[in-house]
Amino acid sequence: MTLAMNQALPPSEELVTIAAIRRPRGLRGEVVAISLSDYPERFAAGLSVWLRPARGAARPAVIERAWFHKNNVILKFVGLNHINDVEPLTGCQVCVPLSARVTPPPDEFFYDDLIGCQVELMSGEGVGTVVDFAPYGGGVLVVERVHPDGQRQEHLVPFVRAICPDVDVTAKRIRIAPPEGLFD
Repeated sequence: MTLAMNQALPPSEELVTIAAIRRPRGLRGEVVAISLSDYPERFAAGLSVWLRPARGAARPAVIERAWFHKNNVILKFVGLNHINDVEPLTGCQVCVPLSARVTPPPDEFFYDDLIGCQVELMSGEGVGTVVDFAPYGGGVLVVERVHPDGQRQEHLVPFVRAICPDVDVTAKRIRIAPPEGLFD
């Protein structure tokens, strides 16, 4: 059986983080990680991933096994069989190529797909650009508006269907029907 350990990431491929490694677990090469995915199947045995340190290049790895324990995911990678092999992984992100990302169900979106979307009123008038997403309540878009004089202003727009009825992340556009006074 050939493992994906020697696969190179295409230079144009973006990585998406699915977990963050916190620390080694035991002596047999397991690590404790925080799952950043809503999809537990992302950690299936045999999945090729990239381990990206805070500094330096990402390196390929293959998940040998994974299970959830106390709000964490325990990961064991193929070929890393001792604590000395995984201690340097503390702080690494476990990533997959953007092309391997799970497709969310209809009317659900990934935070990073919302960033950069142009926000406009239902009439087509531009409001600004989504620069962040805050997970307060159901979620809040942080929209930056640049005025003609160059002054920047941030607005918080609740990310709910009543206010954001038309979301098209492919076109990078969100059309909103804000309640009166939202931009005052």
